[in-house]
Amino acid sequence: IDVESYYPRIILNLGLFPQHIGEKFLLIYGKIVERRVAAKKSLNKLVANMLKIVINGSFGKLGSRWSKLYAPDLMLQVTLTGQLCLLMLIERLEMSGISVVSGNTDGIVVKTSSKNKAFVEDSVKMWERHTGFKMEYTFYKSTHSRDVNNYIAVGIEGGVKAKGIYSEFGSALGSRLSKNPETLICSDAVKELLSKGTSIEETVKSCRDFKRFVSVRTVKGGAVKDDVYLGKAIRWYYKKDEYGTINIKKSGNKVPKSNGAWPVMDLPSEFPTDIDYDWYINEANDMLVDIGVVNESIESLF
Repeated sequence: IDVESYYPRIILNLGLFPQHIGEKFLLIYGKIVERRVAAKKSLNKLVANMLKIVINGSFGKLGSRWSKLYAPDLMLQVTLTGQLCLLMLIERLEMSGISVVSGNTDGIVVKTSSKNKAFVEDSVKMWERHTGFKMEYTFYKSTHSRDVNNYIAVGIEGGVKAKGIYSEFGSALGSRLSKNPETLICSDAVKELLSKGTSIEETVKSCRDFKRFVSVRTVKGGAVKDDVYLGKAIRWYYKKDEYGTINIKKSGNKVPKSNGAWPVMDLPSEFPTDIDYDWYINEANDMLVDIGVVNESIESLF
């Protein structure tokens, strides 16, 4: 259960604006927030994600002394208001015997039986009336979390929601703009297992999209492989019978997670035949450990 545009709504509902800018800030900011909400409802993910960066970034700049928006008192007011308001709802649910299994900046995850659904919804409606905020529901069949910001949730209809490192492009926003990709086939395999029961090995070995196997990393000062300079933005995959590393040119230190990595600065025209499938399968299995699936009976998930 998430609050719709939580921090922006706190700013707008409470009429918070940097004193040196004036109330015109609320007019402009409000228009951007409404445009983002409309894009999200119309499933225009490109515009919704772009404007999410704008409105959340504007909030973040309240704490930056180098920004025209700098207003640290407002940043504290927004964050504390958000935490205390959510704690109101969490307290009501917990005192009524409803288990709140996790909470983050703008929402909570509740585990309860269907017979308590109406009570939860009534509690949320009461909270909305008290606070002036609006909440959105997503119903899960199961959730599997490394931590509050990195998890995979399987919807009741079989769809998968992934956040953080498990999302598309491995980032909180699930966007090319926010993080370089890193062996996405591994999280693909975990999602297929949790949602459909497809084995890790089957998903990895049946994939023919080479881009799902690569990692991309920016290396300050550039990187080398076997004394060959690669550049500052490097791409690699894990190759059979390759035991060397990619190293930082200046220090000679190993680039993180580059054991067995083979540079592929230009994508091949044909799918490689020397991919080390075992590496990707083991990495996906490690993800299962991180999200706690190893302590469950896989068959019981379906």
